[in-house]
Amino acid sequence: MSNNGSTVGSVSIRNVTKIFDPEGAHVLALDNCSLEIPAGEFCVIVGPSGCGKTTLLNAIAGFHGISSGEISLDGVPICTPEKMAEPGADRIVVFQNGALFPWYTVMENVIYGPVVQGKMTEAEARQAAGKILGEMGLQGIANCYINEISSGMRRRVEIARAMVNDLKILLMDEPYRAMDALTKSVMHKHLLDVYDRAHKTIFFITHDLEEAIYLGSRVVVMTTRPGRIKKVIDVDIPRPRDLQVLASERYRELKMEVLEAVQEEARKAFEAGEREFA
Repeated sequence: MSNNGSTVGSVSIRNVTKIFDPEGAHVLALDNCSLEIPAGEFCVIVGPSGCGKTTLLNAIAGFHGISSGEISLDGVPICTPEKMAEPGADRIVVFQNGALFPWYTVMENVIYGPVVQGKMTEAEARQAAGKILGEMGLQGIANCYINEISSGMRRRVEIARAMVNDLKILLMDEPYRAMDALTKSVMHKHLLDVYDRAHKTIFFITHDLEEAIYLGSRVVVMTTRPGRIKKVIDVDIPRPRDLQVLASERYRELKMEVLEAVQEEARKAFEAGEREFA
């Protein structure tokens, strides 16, 4: 559960099923998924490749609809079988490969959303963006173009761009997957700082179990396809967290619990693949 005092950003996923190509291949991606995410929680989703993690994130973000069930944000239904969610500034996605505009500077990328949506004047947006960039240690690159900064810096700029909006939930789809261990460690520290400071709900997908436990308030394990919620594990490690957490006995216990749950599903996925391609 969240302990940071946030009052917006609660997500309710109720009996959600998603079938791709219902009239043809009939691929059952999600099957009767239900999950309650309190406002301000850092919720991490893990599971085998193809288990529906990104499908669920995309439904929350408004990239596709669902076949049955309901997804609500702060008690208001945003996605049903009759109507897919509308993408909005309250739900920002940070992808693994990034989505920044290379022809804009860092500052221009960060202010783009609220200015285009008419929610801030350019001057107001620049002031808000300057404050956020300063808090994230990025003020020195505000006038740099995207191809002039590192991949780690780009992920931080994407988070800054999200935070300058009227954000309720930050959706992160394996944002650090391609990074080396040292860069990933630095990015974890920055993200935890943002989380502790901003009190925003985070929905974070990863295959990295150590990352899941280190960052998350809860770790949600999904089954192999069709994706269902297999197990929800509370990460009862106090915040704020630092690297010393990784050496604690409780961290090792939680890692083993998550590993056992995920390995069982990975084995099922592998065996299904063996049969499918035999």
